[in-house]
Amino acid sequence: MKIKLWADLVDWPLEASIEGDVLTINGEEIDFSGIPEGYRLPGSAVGNKFFVETEYVERKDNALYFTLRLPVDWNSPEEYRNPVEPIVIDARSGPVKFPDTSPPAPPVIELPEIQEEPENGGFEPA
Repeated sequence: MKIKLWADLVDWPLEASIEGDVLTINGEEIDFSGIPEGYRLPGSAVGNKFFVETEYVERKDNALYFTLRLPVDWNSPEEYRNPVEPIVIDARSGPVKFPDTSPPAPPVIELPEIQEEPENGGFEPA
């Protein structure tokens, strides 16, 4: 399966796996065995929120091609929020490995150690 990813600002979890012509997304099985070679189906006909409605699910050269929404956050890495080239995954049997779109960890800033001044303002007895 050739999966093109469409960045979408949503907070949906996305886990998928493939077994033959069956794609399982978050536990929902979608069977594409009914799509013959050279035919296509609108993404809206799949009935799953991860499929882009304006794109197609099609079978070409014995492979399935389709577009899924890739959940991103407003501060996910730019390469996933706004890729220069479309991200395409060539997925085979088993779990689908999607890019990690989680925002980078904030930098750790070490603050200087604050030393307390004595109550007498730093004066020493003579």
